[in-house]
Amino acid sequence: MQALNQQLPSLLDSFQNWDILRLRSERAVSARPDNDEISPQLFEHLLQLAALEFSPQEGEYLRRELNRQLHAIHELEAIPLTDDLSITSHGVPFIPEISPPLREDSWNECPFPEEIVSQAPEVEDGYVIVPDIPHTELD
Repeated sequence: MQALNQQLPSLLDSFQNWDILRLRSERAVSARPDNDEISPQLFEHLLQLAALEFSPQEGEYLRRELNRQLHAIHELEAIPLTDDLSITSHGVPFIPEISPPLREDSWNECPFPEEIVSQAPEVEDGYVIVPDIPHTELD
């Protein structure tokens, strides 16, 4: 906790500078060319590679959503970071001094396994039977 308290002032400074970072990010994103967008032709090619089929409405919706995610990634990339910035979780370093202790693993037997297994559509000798999944050997 003491380590967190020591870093709190720098975290607050970074939050106070958030508006500056946001403006820089918006400028950087608006300055980048729009050719990073996933075009309908590229999207169709990707669908063919993935062997996916969508209706035209579903495909256009998915393409728009992917472009929105791509735009968000570019916004994050535009945030200026220093080279000495360490990787952290939500801005707080994950160090042993402030981390909770690991819990011991323990195994607890299920008191009613038959009741759980009986809910499966097909059971044999206490095992759940699943349908065979057909597959094709690749050359």
